[in-house]
Amino acid sequence: MRLNVNFLSPQVFSLPKDYRRYFISLLKKIFTQTGLYQNLYEEKKFKPYTFSAYLGEKFEIEEEKVQIGENLFLIFSSGDPIVLANFYNGLLEIKRKGEEIPLGEKKVNIGEITLLPQRKINFPKVLFRTIGVSVLSNPEASAKEFKEWYLLPIDDLERFNNVLRERTKEKYKHLNGEEKEIKLTFQNLTEEEFRILKTGGLLPANFEQPIKETVVEHYGGYVRGFRGVFWLTGDPEILQFIYDYGFGVRTGQGFGCVEIITQVACDNEK
Repeated sequence: MRLNVNFLSPQVFSLPKDYRRYFISLLKKIFTQTGLYQNLYEEKKFKPYTFSAYLGEKFEIEEEKVQIGENLFLIFSSGDPIVLANFYNGLLEIKRKGEEIPLGEKKVNIGEITLLPQRKINFPKVLFRTIGVSVLSNPEASAKEFKEWYLLPIDDLERFNNVLRERTKEKYKHLNGEEKEIKLTFQNLTEEEFRILKTGGLLPANFEQPIKETVVEHYGGYVRGFRGVFWLTGDPEILQFIYDYGFGVRTGQGFGCVEIITQVACDNEK
């Protein structure tokens, strides 16, 4: 289940490249309104949601800042109806009070709040595209080894898949309270598949390649992830879990939100 939150701003403005922290602060403020804050933030653990900030049409990345375009909004996703209801109620309370939301040096108001149509995954193979950046880190590596810690599917796909299964298994156990064997396979697109998607208008204009390495500033440091489009094959329940709660790690920090392009009943690989 997903909500779309539009923000109202009287002027065009810029944000630091490390902008996700402002939206994390907003989420904390929202859940403070409903009493769910302590349960979600008292200890470091997997968050039962993911989100992504859309910085507007024709936003521009400048040397030190991001120039916000028109139509700034936030997508919030969770497979837990209690979390989603608390998020919605917290938003309504802030909007009712007319409170402004600090974003960098500017402030915005909450506009329209929309419940997006439910997307149900029924098949074992789904074509996903990233909304923002997705991140996967290797628990067996040192965080000091930047390219060993942050994995990309275009580096070593076998290792990427192994870590993806372990990370998903860990998160599933934490959020659902049960151990589950995870059969999950990430598959890169062929050049022909990507060309068909692009010419068919099924991908955003800024998608220039199937998987693009993306390094972003985050809380004074840097995070290595990727943008792109890819196949995931596995149990539909697990694919739904990833869609609802986010792909990879740091999903509670504005990474890992994905959208469904299509799903198929079987693997059509030759």
